[in-house]
Amino acid sequence: MPNLAPMNQPKKKLKDNWFIVVPNPTDPNDKGRCLQIIEGPFCHVVVKYKNFETHEEPNEDGTLNCDYSYDIVMAPDDIGNRDITDEQGEIFEKQLGEAIIELLWESAENENRNSDIEKLITK
Repeated sequence: MPNLAPMNQPKKKLKDNWFIVVPNPTDPNDKGRCLQIIEGPFCHVVVKYKNFETHEEPNEDGTLNCDYSYDIVMAPDDIGNRDITDEQGEIFEKQLGEAIIELLWESAENENRNSDIEKLITK
């Protein structure tokens, strides 16, 4: 019997599963947004991205690398007492990179959707 399962199952989104977007908890005047981790060993850590930039030259496969940094805006008092492995730290860093890409895609999709709606309304 043939396998009828989809070849490429969509990857589970990190937003609302691993992080949520929140206002800056330490600066109510900050118009930027932060990410609060809602799952795993870094649960309740709040981070804010900064210095995001893409490399000018694409990779051989057409992908584009980027560099960014982030600040930990808030962390639970017990974070230092948690047994966090190096592997979990690497996963955290990787997921922060995936999260920023996911947010950029979401922003671009919303921009395209709004642009399409404007075109329909103005016709």
